[in-house]
Amino acid sequence: MSRARLAPPVLDEEALVHQFPEIDRLALGAFYTPAPLVERTLRLALAHLEGEPLTVVDPACGAGAFLSAAARMRPEARLCGLELLPEVARVCQARVPEADVHVGDALRGGLEPLLERIPSGHRELWVGNPPYNGTSALLKDRAAWSRLRALMPLALPPGTSLRDDFAFFLLLAAHRLSTRPGVLAFITPSSLLDAFLYAPLRQALLGMLKLRAVVDLGPGAFTGTQVRTCITVWSSLPGRARPPSFERDGKRSTFTPEAPEWRLAPTPEEAAALDARWRAQGEPLTTLVPVSFPGLKTRFDELLVDEDPRRLLDRLRHFARTPPRGLPAFARAHGIPEALLPKLRALKDGPPLRLEASNVRPFFRYAGARHRGSLPPEARAFCYLDRRLIPRGDHRLRGLYDPHLGAVKLLFNVRELPLSAALLEEEGCVHDHRHARFAPLLVPRRIRDEGLSVARAARSLEELGPLVPNLSPRGLAWAEQLGGPLQVFRELVRFLNGSEVQQHWAPVFGASRVVPVPFPLR
Repeated sequence: MSRARLAPPVLDEEALVHQFPEIDRLALGAFYTPAPLVERTLRLALAHLEGEPLTVVDPACGAGAFLSAAARMRPEARLCGLELLPEVARVCQARVPEADVHVGDALRGGLEPLLERIPSGHRELWVGNPPYNGTSALLKDRAAWSRLRALMPLALPPGTSLRDDFAFFLLLAAHRLSTRPGVLAFITPSSLLDAFLYAPLRQALLGMLKLRAVVDLGPGAFTGTQVRTCITVWSSLPGRARPPSFERDGKRSTFTPEAPEWRLAPTPEEAAALDARWRAQGEPLTTLVPVSFPGLKTRFDELLVDEDPRRLLDRLRHFARTPPRGLPAFARAHGIPEALLPKLRALKDGPPLRLEASNVRPFFRYAGARHRGSLPPEARAFCYLDRRLIPRGDHRLRGLYDPHLGAVKLLFNVRELPLSAALLEEEGCVHDHRHARFAPLLVPRRIRDEGLSVARAARSLEELGPLVPNLSPRGLAWAEQLGGPLQVFRELVRFLNGSEVQQHWAPVFGASRVVPVPFPLR
């Protein structure tokens, strides 16, 4: 009987994975791939691989979605899979008995035994849906990270990094195919296409392989998550390079990735024209407003933040007089989750906590695009700001300088969608919202002119100079035209939330560039 007749049936990957309820899928980045998406990815890849002996490699094969589909679509192909979890690998092996399935970690050398057995005359198809989890556990394994980092001989400028598992899988596969003919087709987050974080990764991949196709799948391709995903197809096969195709919402086009961001998507003419005009007329937002900070990261809101300042202070007084052995009862009394007990115990280390009522400060939970324009009343709360309770190494407070003082602050984000801005015209600390920053209207002159490093060395606030507008020289000239620096901040909020930024510039450049602000604004 031929292998084609023994090919495994189409199965629902999401139904299969429910056999393993003990698996922490979110921590592992394990979201199993629906059959139609598997077949679409394979069709895109196999279109470049016809008539040659073939080995299919899935370096994170899960329950065998890609290997079983490859067995149906190319029954003569050799099949190799690696899976981190033994119980899932057993399902894959039973489902695709002709495959060579191993248990191991691809990011820590687990692929070598599989790859050594691939015949030298075979072309290779690396295919799959590698895990993505935002911040890889590999970052805590210095030796493993260093080995993978060595596969990309490019610098990582400030603001860029290799931090997600899918990026490491891409590097592994691309490095392998840079020395032998084959095709790479992975499903990854769409952040690969344009996020500033991955600009060096894109440049490295484009240097090793030829990009053949990009499909932007948008959100919702996987059950239980709204993460935006894409398919990218890369090739090391001989032949003339052609502009890659791009597909989104059923519409196809071609494009050419360009420096410095190497975006893997077309650039509409209207967005490119706006960007060029704004750069010529003004300055990037972070140049125009030179001093900004991430928000305040308290240890945890349950202890140090409350809508009622008296209740906040009472809770902290109770905490201060509670001995370490009484912390579980304290946590129950104040509704603090048991999982946070280690943090409570950490706060008990060192000298006794001396409470000062003056440390209770207004606190605003800025929520990005949900608070576009201004912060609603429900965002207002109070926090207890004691430098001893700020995590070690925290850079939100600079020496003697407290940037949260001051009644006017511009809240904004850069290189992260959706772009938004708000103006806080009230004294208070700003919450550490994801990728958001705040810029005080007034800052010490030396910090504005020399940078934040002078704040840590200063022995007195007077050494930092008088408060001055937090604007570049061109921004100061613009402020004179508008009637003061506050008017500039108001104009920035209007511009960043306006239709030209939101509808044209941000969808194209918002994840990869700092928005240029033209002035004077019309």
